[in-house]
Amino acid sequence: MWQYNETPEFVDSAEKLKLSESVKNSLKSWAESANRVPTTRSKVIFRSPHNIFEIWTARMPDPDSNKGTRGGFRLAYFFNLTDESIHLDRIEHRSSLGSKKEHSGDMHKFTQYLNVLKKYLLAKLDSQ
Repeated sequence: MWQYNETPEFVDSAEKLKLSESVKNSLKSWAESANRVPTTRSKVIFRSPHNIFEIWTARMPDPDSNKGTRGGFRLAYFFNLTDESIHLDRIEHRSSLGSKKEHSGDMHKFTQYLNVLKKYLLAKLDSQ
């Protein structure tokens, strides 16, 4: 079981989306039992050179929408393998990101954000 953490970025993005307590609780429950095996709903984006951390994204259903992952969220999170923790980092409505075929500007912003997160974590965690 992973030690659960929310980054300030996650807290801000969750507030902007006005996530209900049931959604927050389901995310926490999922995160504490998450595994590091890629699935159709989750994939690893980056592994640090020294196996200190991994950045992942996942498609998460919105229990309040009754639409499954189609009406759900895209979640960015990372594992700190040294202290066995999971950090929820950013959440966005899946519908606002577009799809691969649409080449949405918002999806591009999400990808850019992941690159910024990677650089930050490399500087903070992997250099220790």
